[in-house]
Amino acid sequence: MLTGEAILAYYRAVAERMAGLPVYNPALAVELRGWREVAGVGGVGVLITPWCMNLFWQPLAEAELPGKGEQALLSLPSGDYECTLHEDPTLGRFASASLCSPMQDFADQAGAQAMADEALRLVFAEPAPVLEPAHEPATPVNLGRRALFRRALGGAP
Repeated sequence: MLTGEAILAYYRAVAERMAGLPVYNPALAVELRGWREVAGVGGVGVLITPWCMNLFWQPLAEAELPGKGEQALLSLPSGDYECTLHEDPTLGRFASASLCSPMQDFADQAGAQAMADEALRLVFAEPAPVLEPAHEPATPVNLGRRALFRRALGGAP
């Protein structure tokens, strides 16, 4: 699994090249929140950059996934998240789901951290057991990006 430091080093170098572009928010810094290994899934966390915030996923090496640029589902107990697959000589194979872009609505790093932490809380939440009649199968929850943020902001899923 990639280390958080390797991901940070990579994106800090990208940030140096992007500084000054209109999508770049100079009040923000590159930060990786909640990076952890999830059994059977790989590494997952939220990446904050001055230009975007992404759910960042490094799939297990043996995971059978489509090719670069294709979509893959990151399945967590809270639901399935559609991610775009990437391949990079430095980072290897990883995937991301955009949570916010551009980042101009964040006045400071603390605001971006709060949003990232809330997204982490939601994606790693264990769903409450739903008591349903025995004859009806449970329906899995599939939270897309919009539903995730509606829930984070207190709206209906």
